Amino acid sequence: MSLQNSKIATIEQTTWNGEPAIKFYAGGYEALLLPGIGANLISLKHVEDNLDILRTPEDLATLKARPSVYGIPVLFPPNRIADGKFTIGEITYQFPINSGHNNHSHGFLHTRPWTVARLDVLDKDTVEIEMIFHCNSETDFFKYLPHEFTFSLTYRLSPEGLTQIAKVTNHSDRPMPFGLGYHTALKVPFHPDSIGDDYRLWLSVGTRWELNERMLPTGVQLPLSDNDMNFRGNGKRPLGPARDRHYTALPLLIRGSSFHGAKLEDQSKNIRLIYEVGPEYKHWMIWNGSGNEGFVCPEPQTWAINAPNIPMPTELTGAKTLEPGETWEETCRLYIRYLD
Repeated sequence: MSLQNSKIATIEQTTWNGEPAIKFYAGGYEALLLPGIGANLISLKHVEDNLDILRTPEDLATLKARPSVYGIPVLFPPNRIADGKFTIGEITYQFPINSGHNNHSHGFLHTRPWTVARLDVLDKDTVEIEMIFHCNSETDFFKYLPHEFTFSLTYRLSPEGLTQIAKVTNHSDRPMPFGLGYHTALKVPFHPDSIGDDYRLWLSVGTRWELNERMLPTGVQLPLSDNDMNFRGNGKRPLGPARDRHYTALPLLIRGSSFHGAKLEDQSKNIRLIYEVGPEYKHWMIWNGSGNEGFVCPEPQTWAINAPNIPMPTELTGAKTLEPGETWEETCRLYIRYLD
């Protein structure tokens, strides 16, 4: 019996294009995870209405060619660092240059293999998958980030959708730079009978970071333009013009309640995809490739692009370190809501 025809929570260890994979079903949702490629959850579906929530690669070669633009890649640290270089305390870090404008981009974890720590069917409606990445002196990127740490990433699938719990512990004897984000690629349209123009996107943005020609913040935070205010008002078309902008986060007030995240609405079907993120994600990127490739990425980040090199208070940039023995934890959730 296929997972999607089962009403009971199920976990299956399988393969996808020859790559080891974990397929799991619970609460009306079905997901596919690749432990060996960044613990990336490359597919999430709401089974009943055949809603395809994430941008899924056609095959393994496509994913490996651009591993950061499908599913929910883990960016650790997120986005760009000028010249791949920054200093914290007495330590200067030099990351490899791997993107344009002589920048380092997207960190180390979205391409590395993770370990499956736990596969639990908690009840008939809930499953949990826990993935672990442990960095030590034998890890290939330890020469760039010389800290021993453990990253635990738990995916819980239930009637409440997909909950993602990140937990990072610094096991080294000195403060460790810490920045985390997700290059979450939402499929547009996610309903098989809709088109891109049926969709509107809301995003809990506050101010816009001015970016220079290297796509790095200048340190100036600009007020939202009238066009950008639609993220907080009537919603914006996620496709169309190419978007590659960086914002601070500011919760939306919806029916008297504070909301931090993104809402992608199919206005022709009265279906809303909600991406709720924890308050530690204080910055956003919004990116949709060329603008008409069938996806939009609302990317939550704990720190701003190039945060360790921005000469501004850390309260504004999000630049952070974890003290020896300190653990950081935060949650995100993706789920479907049907509108009245």
